[in-house]
Amino acid sequence: RPGSRRALPGPGRRANATMHSSGLPPDAGKRREQSERPLRLVIGCDLDTPSEALRDALRIGNALTGRGHQVIYLAGDPVALVDQAGSPITSALHQAPAKRAAPHLVMKRPATDGLADRLAVGGFDDKQTLMTLASVCNAELAGIQPDAIIGIGTPILWLVGPAHAPTFAVGSGSMLPPALGTSFPRLTANSTPVADDNTMLSNANAVLSRMGQPSLATLGELVTECRPILYGLSALDPYLQLRSSHTTGLLGAAPSPSLPPESDRLAAFLDVNCPNIEMLILALAGFGRDIPIDVCITGATAGMRRFLQQQPYVTLWPNYESMMERAQRASVLIHHGVQDVTQQCLVLGRPQFVLPWTAEQEMLNYMVGWMGITWSKSPTISIEEMAATLHDLLRDTSLPVSAQHHARQLAQTDIGDALPALVEQIEKVREIA
Repeated sequence: RPGSRRALPGPGRRANATMHSSGLPPDAGKRREQSERPLRLVIGCDLDTPSEALRDALRIGNALTGRGHQVIYLAGDPVALVDQAGSPITSALHQAPAKRAAPHLVMKRPATDGLADRLAVGGFDDKQTLMTLASVCNAELAGIQPDAIIGIGTPILWLVGPAHAPTFAVGSGSMLPPALGTSFPRLTANSTPVADDNTMLSNANAVLSRMGQPSLATLGELVTECRPILYGLSALDPYLQLRSSHTTGLLGAAPSPSLPPESDRLAAFLDVNCPNIEMLILALAGFGRDIPIDVCITGATAGMRRFLQQQPYVTLWPNYESMMERAQRASVLIHHGVQDVTQQCLVLGRPQFVLPWTAEQEMLNYMVGWMGITWSKSPTISIEEMAATLHDLLRDTSLPVSAQHHARQLAQTDIGDALPALVEQIEKVREIA
């Protein structure tokens, strides 16, 4: 559209065909060479990007690397990204700008509820902070000179990226909400906004003005002025009824129902930031005397790992992905209410035991409650209650029946792997580069 930031070449963009002095298109040989050349791609993740989105970034990065492209990760928390990978990342790894940690005050901000609140927490509520973060991000991109930018839950990268290269706003349902009115929808009714939308829009436009870029008319254009790519199960999308676009499919997976194992086995996908995590670990270790358990804990301390490695019936995995590949051998999957593990339960046909501790996890737990495949408890339960709940859950024969039913239904749909379509869209930037 007129005035769109997409149409502007901006600093750091590659020269395109319109810059040839002859005004003629390149010959066929040059076109073929252009269509086959590897791309330099940036994949960005903010400091507060949830662990499941970091895993998605790695899946996308591995798919693009497998196609011969050069991938540079711009991560707000590089250590967390490497932790999710389970091994050193061979691609280039850069530190993304991050807002300083919030002070520990008695009077705290309201809990974040939707993308608009994440913008505020990420720096959009303060002009000087946003200017600083955008300036650092600009310098990084100017040095990298990417052919395309993939941002997963990265509002600042969505803001400044289009001035450098075609920018894709990528995410699952909860991470990539649609624009609604002048902003973004909220997850819960009557929740208190963290900051004023008009103030954040004014701050964002101050950044764009300093860069010589057109202003945004609404906060929603932060996403729509990029190239949005939505993936994931529609059943797990809290904004489904507000969307005009459809999901491209499951990220790196396809429906593949498998029969439950003959003997009981648990797979626990946990996060070290969860309240009461130590008690949960002790409960699983004690329960593992009767039933084998696979465990992976994002951000686990050395002490946690040593303790679990000493338990004879517990197998400790270095990262979610390696354990997810073996999820079919588990009777029940235990997690906090994250999208990729829930998706795996639905793909394989496995019940899940959910221990949610954030608003997004509570929302996802609520959304799948009708399926009859889930038991849920607060993570603050006692060791005794946890053990009793696991025993009762494994005796509930209705859960695997419901899980198998939904897995077979999903397998009959035409939903497929989103990665090929996503890679194809990204590779199309060659046509304008």
